Amino acid sequence: MPGPIRRDRLHDQVTRALAVRILNGTLTPDGHSSTEMDLCRELGVSRTILREAIKVLSAKGLVEVRPKTGVRIKPRSDWSLLDPALLTWRTEVGVDETFVRDLCQVRMMLEPPTAESAAIAATDIEAAEIYNAFLAMETAKSNFAVFVNADYQFHSAISRATHNDFLIQINRIVFDALRGSQSIFRERRDPVGAEAALNLHRSVAEAIRKRKPEAARQAMIQVIRRAEEDVYLAFDKPHKARARHS
Repeated sequence: MPGPIRRDRLHDQVTRALAVRILNGTLTPDGHSSTEMDLCRELGVSRTILREAIKVLSAKGLVEVRPKTGVRIKPRSDWSLLDPALLTWRTEVGVDETFVRDLCQVRMMLEPPTAESAAIAATDIEAAEIYNAFLAMETAKSNFAVFVNADYQFHSAISRATHNDFLIQINRIVFDALRGSQSIFRERRDPVGAEAALNLHRSVAEAIRKRKPEAARQAMIQVIRRAEEDVYLAFDKPHKARARHS
C-alpha cells in the first residue's frame, strides 16, 4: 500500500489545484475573495500548506493576499505568462486557438534568427545532432508521441547550437509550451501536411549542416508558417489560414 503523501508533494498538489481553478475560470478576479479558512476547509489542508501554495502563486502573479479581505485572484495582465510552471498548468487545462496562435507569433520572432545563428555557430557535432534529430522525426512520423518528442529535440538542438545562453533559455520556455499544446493536433493530423512539414524540417537541418545562414532562416520561417496553418486546420478554420499566407 502506498504511504502517506509527503508534505512537499501535498504543497505541490495544492498549488496546482488552485492554479488550475484560476486558469480554467473557476476562480476569477471578478469573484469574491476567499479567506484562508474557507480555502483550507475546501481543500482539506492546513493553513501552513495553503500559505506555502499561496506564496508560490503570488510570486507568479496569480493571486494576492489582502489584510482582512483574504485571497484575491489577480487579473490576467498581472500573470507571469512565461513562467514554466504556469505554462505547464495552462496546457493541462487545455489550450485554445489564441494560445497556440500567439505561440506561433512568438516562434516567428525567435526561431528564424535562431536557425540562422546555428548555421553560423554550430560545431560539426552539433550540426550532426540537429540532422539526427530530424532523422528521428522521420522515423517516428507514424508514432505521434515519439514524433513530438523528436521534434522537441530538433528545435532544442538548434537553439543550443547558437551558444547564446539567453536565447537558449527563452526558446526552452517556448518549446515546453509548444510540446504541451501538441495534443490538439493528435486527432486531426493531416498525413499530407505532416509530410510537408517534415520536408521543411529537413530543409532547416540541411541548411545548418551546409552552413547556409539565410537558407536556414528562410526554411525555419516556412516551418512556422506550416505550423500556423495546422493551428487553423485544427480549429476548423482552413479558409482563414489560407488567406493569411496567400
